[in-house]
Amino acid sequence: MAIAHNWRLRKLIRANLEALDLNVQEAVNGRHGLECLEKSRPDLILLDLDLPDGGAQSLLHALHFRFEAKPVPIILLSAEPPARDLLREATVRGYLLKPFDVAALVGRVRDLLNE
Repeated sequence: MAIAHNWRLRKLIRANLEALDLNVQEAVNGRHGLECLEKSRPDLILLDLDLPDGGAQSLLHALHFRFEAKPVPIILLSAEPPARDLLREATVRGYLLKPFDVAALVGRVRDLLNE
């Protein structure tokens, strides 16, 4: 699942991950992301920290409790390095700085899905 307000970022993610035969679901903000997560459990979440509704941190908190038994790995996307407390979240498996290299995104996603 890709959660990002910027449609160009979501389109970039979708195009490159669908090329790997992955099913990609999109959400435009934290609230929309939570609604989507109520319907299905993703294998991986790409979460843009620059959501306009400030929903990234509350979404991380909600994900911690929703998937506590079997955590969903999360890659944070951010214009600057995330705060250390966000990186200490058990489900956060790293981050990519925007603009990021597509090969780095694809490699990180492959690595996490093959663990």
